[in-house]
Amino acid sequence: MLLVPLVVCGSLEGGLRLAGYGYPTSFLLPTRIQDRACFVPNPKFIFRFFSAAQARSTLPIKVTAEKSTNAYRIFLFGESAAAGDPDPSFGVSRYLQTLLRERFPKTDFEVICVAITGINSHTILPIARECAQHQGDLWVIYMGNNEMVGPFGAETVFGARAPSLPLARATLAVKATRTGQLLAALLERLKPGTPAPHSGGDAQIGVQRSLSESSNRKAWGGMQMFVENRLGHDDPARLRVYENFQGNLNDILAAGQRAGVPVILSTVAVNLKESPPFASLHRAGLDGQQATAWQGTYDAGVAGEAAGSFGEALVRYQEAAKWDSEYADLQFRMGTCELALTNRAQARRDFELARDYDALAFRTDSKLNDLIRSTAARHANQGVHLLDAAEILAQASPGGIPGLNFFYEHVHLNFAGNYLLALNFAEQVRKLVPESITAQDRGAWAAAEWCDDRLAATVWDRQRVWGPIMSRIVAPPFTGQLDHPKFLQECEEKLKEAKGRMLLQTPQQVQQVYEAAVAAAPEDALLHGNYELFLEAGGHLPQAAAEARRVSELVPFLPEPYYLTGNLLVRLGKVPEAEENFNRALAIRDDFAQVWNELGLIYLGQQQTDKASAAFHQALKADPDFADAYVNLGFLEQHRGRIEPALEYYGKAARIQPEGPPDYFERTVRLDASGRPTEAIECFRTLIQQVPAFWQARYLLGLELVAAGKHDEAQAQFSEVLRYRPDYSAWLPASPGAPAQ
Repeated sequence: MLLVPLVVCGSLEGGLRLAGYGYPTSFLLPTRIQDRACFVPNPKFIFRFFSAAQARSTLPIKVTAEKSTNAYRIFLFGESAAAGDPDPSFGVSRYLQTLLRERFPKTDFEVICVAITGINSHTILPIARECAQHQGDLWVIYMGNNEMVGPFGAETVFGARAPSLPLARATLAVKATRTGQLLAALLERLKPGTPAPHSGGDAQIGVQRSLSESSNRKAWGGMQMFVENRLGHDDPARLRVYENFQGNLNDILAAGQRAGVPVILSTVAVNLKESPPFASLHRAGLDGQQATAWQGTYDAGVAGEAAGSFGEALVRYQEAAKWDSEYADLQFRMGTCELALTNRAQARRDFELARDYDALAFRTDSKLNDLIRSTAARHANQGVHLLDAAEILAQASPGGIPGLNFFYEHVHLNFAGNYLLALNFAEQVRKLVPESITAQDRGAWAAAEWCDDRLAATVWDRQRVWGPIMSRIVAPPFTGQLDHPKFLQECEEKLKEAKGRMLLQTPQQVQQVYEAAVAAAPEDALLHGNYELFLEAGGHLPQAAAEARRVSELVPFLPEPYYLTGNLLVRLGKVPEAEENFNRALAIRDDFAQVWNELGLIYLGQQQTDKASAAFHQALKADPDFADAYVNLGFLEQHRGRIEPALEYYGKAARIQPEGPPDYFERTVRLDASGRPTEAIECFRTLIQQVPAFWQARYLLGLELVAAGKHDEAQAQFSEVLRYRPDYSAWLPASPGAPAQ
């Protein structure tokens, strides 16, 4: 009974491996960079925990197989907050490395951040076990925000919810086999509406922004994916998550101890003051009469608070709490009133309860932080050292309650927050390094301003990083928070302040900061990548292309820098070189939809329409929801004079992004096709005002303007087309009144 299934499974596994099916599941893969043996992230490692469509990218790290004799290697484990979201260039690992290298200049501190967005302790454990083999001198652990929503969490969308720890580990063990991967793929295909695999739109280094901005929205929906998965704070599934977290944490520490590596284990700080709960649920057992009484008293408190009568409102809230104190919004409102009445200690307790009762648990709660503290205490004599980040950031905040002074939104640290956390980590590291390093001690930590200059955290970057934050907070679940308009206004004021700082420095001064930082750290890929973004934004395309090339040299295992280099070379009119870079990107990842799309545009510009069509279809094979490829197929058909197939493709793009640029583009082309050119012209004008880089719309607008006899304006549009696509010069009219070629 056992032998036959084992033989069958073994034969299937062997056959799949011989056939090359499946993927390696290790976190790191061996390679050679500049003739040196290294390990780099395995982009498919994450597939055991997320579907291919939802997988998130690792940071562009590389670990040399052999440390240099003067190196001190630190691994930082965690999730998006540890990674440095929204921009890892300015994350805690970057500040920590900068601080340590400045204070101990003769030691090459390597702070290797192995944090990934969306993961939790179930994913961090195998990462830690693997990192234990790579000559680490110290580990830093900053995790907890994703325990409820990440893989195997109580509120997850990534598979089984809160299974027992043995079952979760058994599931992962099965997925480590090729047979398990085949079964997982078959089950995934059977699901209705399964999104396309991830195809490169989430790279951490310099990925060109496309028409669709993120071609993978259906695959990775951010925090919106979890809005229906609300649970009470005492739900049995949540209680199992605490048990699983404890088990994983114990095993992570055991891996470090077996490797002889000391560990700094940190609690996790979150925004308490300016991040209301994402969802609230009434306590179990609240009957109808009690619910009615609760609601009336609560509403009276809300009215009093709105009128500024905080004392009266607090009395009403306290009365409501007698019926149900577990409603998260109630606790947050009580905290707001206590703070207004300067009862700061009680306000903090109320805000903490609001977080703990949040029915969408995106923040590390009190139980998780208490588990971290107690675990560190139990292992204190085994090389585990507690850093209480939650308390450190609280004590550094007004009234002892952290808010937007250190955070962008609910958990992600801003520049000040990352520096403060790194500074405290650095002080712990100082106590743990050997005497050979402390002998170099300069005696003081570098100021935040000095670190900012070394990381090129310029005034331009400070406003740039707000882009993804603002996109995030105008969508659910943020829009469901208490007084969301006020929170949005506060964030807009922060953005306005960041933009105001840009007036304090000229672009030339910002560039000088970059040049000095790059000179001090010529091997820093993230720094070169940011410099490229700055140069591109300023229109310095030749210099930007040089920086993009440098990034591809530093991290040749990533396809994204080649993709970005190719895009810049296209704009410089260097099409053969661009095509070469695109092909290099595909050699690393053959399902990179954006690259296939760009190759299609090159072929289309060369009038190789069949080859172009094949490339666009390859893009759609990699990502069926890639709107850009549909737009370009429509553009190709329209160029062939086949308006009906063109409109069909435009319609597919519009359905992927309703109310987005492709949708507006499709409606505009239909206006023109139905004999309404005047309206089409106005719609094209509106569209390019919203999306200046939409050169296809500019091209069609130019043709309409030529037909309308508006040759000067048409020429202006054609000039803009050539600014984005100089390889399409043959498509333009030879003279203002001539037809397009």
